[in-house]
Amino acid sequence: MTIPRLACAGLVLALSVGGCSSPAKKQPLTLQEMISADPLPLAKGSKWTYAVTVTRFDPELDKETTRTLSWVTEVVDAKESNGVIAFRVKGWPTDLASNDFGDTQPVATERTILRSGNNFLFGTSAEPTLEGAEGWFSWPVIDGQKICPSAEMVYCWLVTAIDTGYKLTFYTGPDEQSFELEPNTGISRFHYAHHGTTNEVEAKLVSYTKSGKAGRR
Repeated sequence: MTIPRLACAGLVLALSVGGCSSPAKKQPLTLQEMISADPLPLAKGSKWTYAVTVTRFDPELDKETTRTLSWVTEVVDAKESNGVIAFRVKGWPTDLASNDFGDTQPVATERTILRSGNNFLFGTSAEPTLEGAEGWFSWPVIDGQKICPSAEMVYCWLVTAIDTGYKLTFYTGPDEQSFELEPNTGISRFHYAHHGTTNEVEAKLVSYTKSGKAGRR
C-alpha cells in the first residue's frame, strides 16, 4: 500500500530509521519461473472480480460521461477430450466493450477458452475441440513477440513485459484491446479503447477466487 504524502510527512519524527518509499517493483520472471507458472489458471468455479471504469461519449449530453461498476468473470463449466480442455467462461471481459448497454449493467455472455497443453485458443462451441478455433497465445511468451492468430489475419497480438507479467495487446484500425496476464492469477487488467467516438473500458482485478478459495488483491 502506498502511504499518502501527508501521512508520510507526519511519520518523519516517529521513524528515525528509514522513511517513506515506493514499493519495490517485481522482478521479471525467469524462463524457468515462466515455464512452471500458470498464465491463465482456469478451473470450474474460479472467479475474477473487477472494478470497471467506462468512459463514453453521450450524444444527448454532447460530452463524455464516466461510470463505474463491478464485473465478475467466472468459469461455469469445463470439459476435456483428447488433451483439449474447453472452459466455458461467463462474463469474459470483452463483454464490457459493447456500447449498447447504456446506463444498465452490461450482459455477461458465455465464451469458450480452449487449452491444449500450454496453447490457449478461443473456441467456437462449448465442446473441447480445436476445429474452427482461433489461436490466442502459447506459453511461455517473449517480450516483443508478435502472435498472429492465423496466416490469413492482418492483425496480431503484441507481447509486452510488465511488472506483474505480460501484456497482450491487439490493435486494429479503429480499436485496441489488451489483457494483462499475471501468472498464477490470470487476467489482472483488461483495457479496451475505440479511436474516434469515445468508448473506453478499464477493468482492474479486485479479487480472485480459485475453486472456492478467495484471495484479495
